[in-house]
Amino acid sequence: MRTYTAVFAAACFALAGGLHAQEATPSHVFQVTEHIVQELKALNAENFSTARTITAPEDPTKPRHVLFLVRDQWRKVQLLRFINGLKSHSLPPENIHAITPAEVKAQVEKLLVEVQELRSAYGLGASEITAELPSGKTPTDVYGNLLQISAELDALGVPSTVPNDVYRLAASVVENLEGLAQRENIALTRAELPKSKGRTPTDAYAAALDLIAAIQNLASTKEAFAIQGGITVPTAAAGSKSPSDVIVVLSRAQADVMALLNAAKSQGQLTTAEYEGGKTPSDVYDAVMYARLLVEALTS
Repeated sequence: MRTYTAVFAAACFALAGGLHAQEATPSHVFQVTEHIVQELKALNAENFSTARTITAPEDPTKPRHVLFLVRDQWRKVQLLRFINGLKSHSLPPENIHAITPAEVKAQVEKLLVEVQELRSAYGLGASEITAELPSGKTPTDVYGNLLQISAELDALGVPSTVPNDVYRLAASVVENLEGLAQRENIALTRAELPKSKGRTPTDAYAAALDLIAAIQNLASTKEAFAIQGGITVPTAAAGSKSPSDVIVVLSRAQADVMALLNAAKSQGQLTTAEYEGGKTPSDVYDAVMYARLLVEALTS
């Protein structure tokens, strides 16, 4: 009898999990991100710090863009865990495929756990925070909440994003595009691009937007790279830019590159470049420009 009950319970649990995954919507994802925002606000209250309020962007956003911004928040949470004496955890590379809201929800649920485990470091007990399930939310709404999460983490003293962090993402974009270009028998090397000097994060930010525009052109020009729903170039924010602003745009570019690879029926995992020190905004700018040349070569 016990065996039958256990098997029946396991089957019900698996069925419920399957239904849960199928029913996941951007509203469900938003609910979890709102929970994270409130958890971080509680930490900031104990820390006597306050985050700036973020105005959510209105650019059309896909689940893939949300997932890659989640990955950057994961990076920042791990830094916060490390400086508070907690064990940090890494994420495995993404498999090349089309991202669903259910996958994003699963990832933000893991991020929530990583954040809640910080409570003890701030003298807080078990969390009783909850977030209601809203209706009518879109990936764009979730994306805006993730930017607020980033601001909350900054207020807690997470070390600022530096060019080394941005360069790693830019180099990852390059490595994935190089693999695609090699598959298409395109011979192009970085040596063909002269090195720049004195570039700023604002320059790298503009170059990253131009890269996404080039990806948009490729996806709309070549049937082999057609992406369902197309590519949207985000609206440039006003003012000078920081490395953190650049990494947000590049995370979007990396998501679109994965969509290109998926459209081209590439297999395996997305490549993540090794971390390198001593990088400058000029190095980031050059890597992004090379990525754009690779995309333009794929277009021609």
